[in-house]
Amino acid sequence: MIRILAFVLLLLMVLASPATLAGVSAVTQDGDAAWTEELEKGQALLRRREYEAALKSFKRANEMRDKKCGVCFAWMAETYLNLEAYKNVVDSAEKTIEFAGGDQQLLLRAYNHQGIALQALADKKDQKKLQAAEAAFRQGLAIQGAPPLLHYSLGVTLLQLNRDAEGIAALKQFVQLQPKGSHADSANKMIENPRRARENYAPDFSFSTAEGEYVSLEDLRGKVVVLDFWGTWCPPCVESVPELRTLHKRYSKEPSFMLIGISSDSDEQEWREFTAKNKMIWPQYRDKDRKVQRAFGVRAFPTYVVIDHEGIVQFRSVGLSWQRAASLEDAIRKHVKIVAKSTEAR
Repeated sequence: MIRILAFVLLLLMVLASPATLAGVSAVTQDGDAAWTEELEKGQALLRRREYEAALKSFKRANEMRDKKCGVCFAWMAETYLNLEAYKNVVDSAEKTIEFAGGDQQLLLRAYNHQGIALQALADKKDQKKLQAAEAAFRQGLAIQGAPPLLHYSLGVTLLQLNRDAEGIAALKQFVQLQPKGSHADSANKMIENPRRARENYAPDFSFSTAEGEYVSLEDLRGKVVVLDFWGTWCPPCVESVPELRTLHKRYSKEPSFMLIGISSDSDEQEWREFTAKNKMIWPQYRDKDRKVQRAFGVRAFPTYVVIDHEGIVQFRSVGLSWQRAASLEDAIRKHVKIVAKSTEAR
C-alpha cells in the first residue's frame, strides 16, 4: 500500500499539471463568482493538505451545480485519494465520468482516479477489482495526452493479475517513454522480478549507524531483519526496551538475524545517552530527516517491521502489548527457521 500511495501522489502531480488543468480552469471561468471562489478555495486547501476542509468546499461547489458538477467530483475524488477513502474515490470518479460532458482531460483524471483506487482496494489479491482497475487504466490510455505513468500503473496491475508477459510489455513501454523517470528503477526491478508487484517488498533504504557502519537493504539480503521505529520521547517505546533487549539476546547468536533501531529523535545527545544507558547494543540509526520513516509509511510509534531473507515485509505491528510482542517473536522465529532450512538444503 505504501508504494501505491507514493505512486498516487506522483501521478496526480502529472495529471494536475497546468496543461492538464487548462480545461478545468476554462470551466470555472464560465461559472458564477461564488462557485468559482468555492472551487478555488477547495484547491488551495488541498494544496495545504487540509483535506477535510477542501472536501467541504468541493461539495459546496457541487451543490451550487445541483450536484452535477464533473469538475467538482474530480476534485473530490482527488481529495478522497489523499484521505485513502478509496471507495469514495471510485464513486466520485464514476460521477466525474457521468458529468464530464465529453471533456477528455476530465475523463482522463477520472479513469486514473478510478484505476488507482480500485488497485488500492484490491490490495494485490482481489482479481475482480484488479480487472476493473485494468479496464480503467486502459480507458485512460485511450485518451490523447495520457501520461506515460499510466503504462507503469497498467503494468503493475497486469503483474498483480499474474499476466506477466503483458505486464512486462507495459512496463517496458513506460521505461522507453521515460527512461530517466522517477519510477524507471522500480519498473526495471519488476521487469526483472515480477514478484515485486505481487508481494510486499521492502523499499530500498540505506544509512550509517551510530557506530559508523553502513547498512543497506541489499547488504541485509539473506537475513531476517527487525526494524524498530521508536523515540526516547515515546513512553511505549521506552517501555518496550527491556523486551527488545531480551529479544536481541535470544537471537544474537543467529547469523541470519538482525535488529535495527530507527530513532525519530531530534536531539542527538539525548538519543546517544539513552541508548548507552539502556544497553541498546544492536545497530542504532537516528533518522533525522525521516527518510526511512517516510519510506515505510511510519506514522505511529513504536512500529515494528519484520523483513525476511528475500527482502519481503512479512510482519508489521504498531504499539506495544504482550500479544503483539508475542506475534513479533513468532514472525521472527518462523522466518529464521526458513533461512536455516534453506541453508541446510544447499
